[in-house]
Amino acid sequence: MSYQVLARKWRPHDFESVVGQEPVVKAITHALRENRLHHAYLFTGTRGVGKTTLSRILAKSLNCVGPDGQGGVTDHPCGVCEACRAIDEGRFVDYIEMDAASNRSVEEMTALLEQAMYAPTNARYKVYMIDEVHQLTSHAFNAMLKTLEEPPEYVKFILATTDPQKVPVTVLSRCLQFNLRNVTPQIVANHMTTILSQEGIQAEPAALKLLGIGARGSMRDGLSLLDQAIAFAGGRPVTLEGVREMLGIMDSDVLVELLQSLAKGDAARMMDIAGEMSMKSLSFTEAMRDLAGLIHRVAMAQRVPEAIAADDLDRAAIFELAGIFTPEELQLYYQIALHGRSDMNLAPDEYAGFTMALLRMLAFKPAGTGNAKFPVRVPPVKTEAPVAPKAEPVKVATVAAPVVAAVEPPKPVPKPEPKPEPQYVAPWEDMPREAPIAKPAVAKPVAPAPKVEPKPVVAAPEEPPVWEDDDVPYVAEGDEYIDEMFAPDEGFAERFGNEEPVVEPTVEAEPEPEAPQYDDGETILPFSKMGQFWYDKLRYTHPTTYARDILEHSECVSIEGSVITLRLEPFYENRTKNKQAMQLVQRIVDPLFGRRMTFKFEIATPQSRTISQHKRLMAREAKHAQYLEDRKGPRYEKIEDEVEMKVAFEAIKNSPEARILARRFGATVYRPSLKKKVN
Repeated sequence: MSYQVLARKWRPHDFESVVGQEPVVKAITHALRENRLHHAYLFTGTRGVGKTTLSRILAKSLNCVGPDGQGGVTDHPCGVCEACRAIDEGRFVDYIEMDAASNRSVEEMTALLEQAMYAPTNARYKVYMIDEVHQLTSHAFNAMLKTLEEPPEYVKFILATTDPQKVPVTVLSRCLQFNLRNVTPQIVANHMTTILSQEGIQAEPAALKLLGIGARGSMRDGLSLLDQAIAFAGGRPVTLEGVREMLGIMDSDVLVELLQSLAKGDAARMMDIAGEMSMKSLSFTEAMRDLAGLIHRVAMAQRVPEAIAADDLDRAAIFELAGIFTPEELQLYYQIALHGRSDMNLAPDEYAGFTMALLRMLAFKPAGTGNAKFPVRVPPVKTEAPVAPKAEPVKVATVAAPVVAAVEPPKPVPKPEPKPEPQYVAPWEDMPREAPIAKPAVAKPVAPAPKVEPKPVVAAPEEPPVWEDDDVPYVAEGDEYIDEMFAPDEGFAERFGNEEPVVEPTVEAEPEPEAPQYDDGETILPFSKMGQFWYDKLRYTHPTTYARDILEHSECVSIEGSVITLRLEPFYENRTKNKQAMQLVQRIVDPLFGRRMTFKFEIATPQSRTISQHKRLMAREAKHAQYLEDRKGPRYEKIEDEVEMKVAFEAIKNSPEARILARRFGATVYRPSLKKKVN
């Protein structure tokens, strides 16, 4: 028997086996016990939370007849009767599952509703399950409204969607709606523990918890990741390190060290950590997400210490970081991490986006808290002012005095004021408080300028409104401009009194599309077997600058183990000596092979087709195909038949565009310019 994946093997077959959806299960089972059955149900929620599973269990509950064949509607289907077994195996005639993503038109919906009018074949109820119902067209929704509101008594509708906002309100009001919530990581991990105990497979609890986090609220995704982790372990127990390596998630100790270096302002160590992550081909987007999660837990430890679980592996490090950073700093770093993750796709590459977010954290500190440590670029110059001793409040030498209107003679030194009490300075503050600003000197009063009475402004007389041509009412009959535009062809000079004769323009045929020109001097050889493999590996990558020159202008000679031999054109030899270019090449190639690769270059003319040559060839073929397509376009020719000319002339005359041109510009129709479409 072939292997069956865990998500299908452990799919619940009754309400008691459904995990993480207790409110929905409770409501449905109570309705079944009291026989309060609705004619339409709507299940909403993200992928993999159990919408289709609940639909099948509900269909079995409605049609179950029990082991003895005498049962009725129940909240606990037996699973052994013909209806229960047929629904589980997907062969029950009166349970129809329809995918609205591929059957979304009004014709298909009409055919389904016509079949719904017939009684079930051998069941109590005919159940229609429409998955991803939000993808139906508006006409399809309108077609099902009446049947959905008042279906036959033997028909039940079950709708499922991941986006209820796209379902019309008229449909929502006709359904009993159940919102299936996301499953928490702990519930996913507990369910995995139950499954592995029955499968006889060992796993670390921390590894299962990490898989539960990676499921993102979907039980099906969690079981798929568990299948992958079991295959990755290769018969050995599922470990935390193995799951981290499989998912490409870095060790939390690396993030802790990253924050410790941030607290010390050690930019060199932070860049070294980022470089090590790049060498391991870790996802910087996921690293930024995990960094934001760690900062969130540190902030929680400062305010609500009991919120950190006792079994958290990073508990000690989290509380250590909580004593290093201030709440203001954590809030700023959290926002920088979120923005850095959202801007990752705008960065030149993930490495640049991640390191720029780290440098932004180093460059900014919360303002106004008194504990910001700014880099001192130029040491301050201390000047001594001739002030009397013990006159502490007056510090004119360190604070610039405001500009005054007149220069005053020096005043005697004021009496010393009582010294203010020293303010409390937090132990983490690195800089002293700012000195109090000295009170500015009072300038001599200046005589006010004579008041000038403003002259009264005389309003200009209003001009009568000017009406545009569009505001003039349109007269359909007897329009002199239209009559003039479509007057018989007796010549322009006779109608308008032109002194000089008007030369009629020559009607030229439309030019043929220009055939594409190719460089016949270039010979493009076919791909070698290794060159075709190299192209298939890199065809969906988009290298930039020097990395593109190395990868696309070279011929792949061989791949032996972790050594790739490339025959590069001599013109691009210096590209291989650029350290940054080779780093970009490593970041592109290493993830394709799943390991660290080494490059060996032969500087010579390639003997088979390169990726760059293949792209040029594809561009030529596309241009030629476009040229052939343009030749198939519509063609026009001059109208010779008088009857056809009269029909075309009347069609132009009755168009609103022609009437507008006639009224506004006095335009006329040049009859020889009228053409008919040939193909």
